Amino acid sequence: MSETNTVHFQAYDEVEAYLAKLGLFHMDMSLDRITAVLDEVELRRPPYAVAQVLGTNGKGSTSTFLAALGQAAGLDTGLFTSPHFVTPRERVRVNGHMLDEDEWCDLANDIMNAGGGTLTYFEFITVLAVLAFHDYEVHLAVFEAGLGGMYDATTAIASDVTVYAPIAMDHEQVLGERLEDIARDKAGAIRHNVPVVTHVQDEAALAVLRDVAAQKGARLHMAEEMVTMPQDARFGLTGAHQRDNACLALGAFKLLAESHGWNPPPIMDWDDVKELAFADAWIAGRMQEVPAQADHPALILDGAHNEHAIAALKEALRLRGDKPAAIIFGCMGDKVLDGIVPLLLSMTDGPVFLPPIAENERAMNPEELAKVLGERARVSASLGEALRQARKLAGEREVLLCGSLYLLGEFFTLRPACLERE
Repeated sequence: MSETNTVHFQAYDEVEAYLAKLGLFHMDMSLDRITAVLDEVELRRPPYAVAQVLGTNGKGSTSTFLAALGQAAGLDTGLFTSPHFVTPRERVRVNGHMLDEDEWCDLANDIMNAGGGTLTYFEFITVLAVLAFHDYEVHLAVFEAGLGGMYDATTAIASDVTVYAPIAMDHEQVLGERLEDIARDKAGAIRHNVPVVTHVQDEAALAVLRDVAAQKGARLHMAEEMVTMPQDARFGLTGAHQRDNACLALGAFKLLAESHGWNPPPIMDWDDVKELAFADAWIAGRMQEVPAQADHPALILDGAHNEHAIAALKEALRLRGDKPAAIIFGCMGDKVLDGIVPLLLSMTDGPVFLPPIAENERAMNPEELAKVLGERARVSASLGEALRQARKLAGEREVLLCGSLYLLGEFFTLRPACLERE
């Protein structure tokens, strides 16, 4: 690493301002920049075990379950996820805790001194996570991919297992218009001779994963053939699909534990580890219930924002016997709405409130969305107004707030306490 010790940032606010200037959505399809910086800090192959989690839906939950398994087994564990709701610090956690602002400032200076001035927003925070996990001497680091796989920044890090949550149609303008195209981009993260694990997967996507894995000599494992899930397991994350995400995480953890010789703490066995991890795993904005307040109704918060995820959300609500009084929804402008709209309308007999997503140039205009949704659409001037309108309508019933994670982020800015598990 370079011996230069220039101070680029004096305080965390300066780091956040720098990241904002880079642009949250700026992408540059190449791994050259991040590879150069990781080489400079000598961490392209970190000393800790690395699991990379890819897919379209469920990769955040799978990553969280995998990190929870590590912690339950007594391992110091790092978790890198995206996006964030309120602060970028949410993206990098060690043993479930965010780093403090001074640590972010120190790490950001280290990155800049290693040539990090060339990095994009996502690349910069990926390198920051790699450095942080090294400083904390974690045993296991779980990296959730951002977009795609072939050129995702997390693919620049040498990994010990590549984990695939369900692949579905999303980000077609970037990854391709067919499921096979999307799967092939995500399969670009498969490394030579590094095992691959998946579970619930569309046949077309699975065929691509099998093909690329075979080409690279990487054995592909099906999680359900590797592990046994406890029938009566309690999950901190709600929804039937979370059992599948937990199974996938367990399969990946089994491979890592076997290859690294990890064993549970002396007073526990593997069943204890599973029980503790599944119950403790939790993420804000996944089937999260929020009690009513004066300015908003009782809410169910969920980041389902594409057809596959919204279908899973609908089934989870059906199994609970819930039919929300109304829905508050927003999405990005690149979303294909043909399959999404019928699902939204079928989940409630009430209106669908459409607020703008503040300060987000990629968000779909509510008026455009209303034209597609039809007569039950209600355009709101802001999320706050939508919440107040829904409060008057719903009474004691719940309202579903779903769609873009950036819309949920706006809610968490209004109610930051809801970011933590009660």
